[in-house]
Amino acid sequence: MKKFYIAFAALLICFGAISFGQKPINLKFNLPKGQGFDYNMNMNVTTTGKAGGQDINVKNGMTFGYRFEVIDDSSSWKKIQATISKIAMNISAGGQNINYNSDQPVDTSDVVNSTFAQVMDALKGAQFEFIMNTNGKVGYVSGINEMVQKMKDKAPSDDMASGMAGAFDEESFKQNLQQAFGLYPGKPVKPGDTWKSTTSTMSSGIELKMDNVYTLQSVSGNIANVKVNSKISSPSSDSVTITNMSGSYSGTMQFDIPTGIPSRGDVDMILNINVNAGGQSIPMKTDVKMTITGKKY
Repeated sequence: MKKFYIAFAALLICFGAISFGQKPINLKFNLPKGQGFDYNMNMNVTTTGKAGGQDINVKNGMTFGYRFEVIDDSSSWKKIQATISKIAMNISAGGQNINYNSDQPVDTSDVVNSTFAQVMDALKGAQFEFIMNTNGKVGYVSGINEMVQKMKDKAPSDDMASGMAGAFDEESFKQNLQQAFGLYPGKPVKPGDTWKSTTSTMSSGIELKMDNVYTLQSVSGNIANVKVNSKISSPSSDSVTITNMSGSYSGTMQFDIPTGIPSRGDVDMILNINVNAGGQSIPMKTDVKMTITGKKY
């Protein structure tokens, strides 16, 4: 029995050394001036619910590609130029199917698709800039208004132009960038450590508050595996169509430690939405499965 306890104690010491012997890492955005990376986000969106006794089951797909380059670096703030490299959408809405891929020719025989493509083509290759510090805090975003104007110039109607303007604005871009890159802990961390942040983003004109909890799960070579677990709520709403939103945002992100570039992400965002239609509240659920890839070029 004594030998058993000695062996058991030795195992505890070994596991303790494995668990606590790793040195802390300093995970931050550390890409130097003159270097950049490609960032792609693929989203599969499923919306379910019931309205007027009819089941709702809509599936849409969207892909956005960006090329980020650090064009200036001073006092821990980095100025980043972003170029939209790809847009692809497969959307079913209002009895219409829209298929668009900026890398493929447009079917001009389809009026809806060709009109939509005419507007979206204005975004391919469009650029904007933002500054971000090494901890992922976004300072400002510029160039979005110029992007929107290009889209409005291509829009065949004022209604479509105003709809496009409402979907893109600098503050929303800033908030979305903050959520995408605000995972850096701002301090050395080791596996098992957690840190928190609170961010706000806009979705369909509704402010979404995200209470984020991050955990460094493991370190393998130059790759840091970070677990993401966020609670989503809508603090207030002036919308007449959407009365409430809540949900979760969870998954894992991988980072290249030397540069801080997000190299891989698999995240599931679930939104529970109450839609006001004809004086009735219709509960709906949207499940957004995201795959994110990043690679230095």
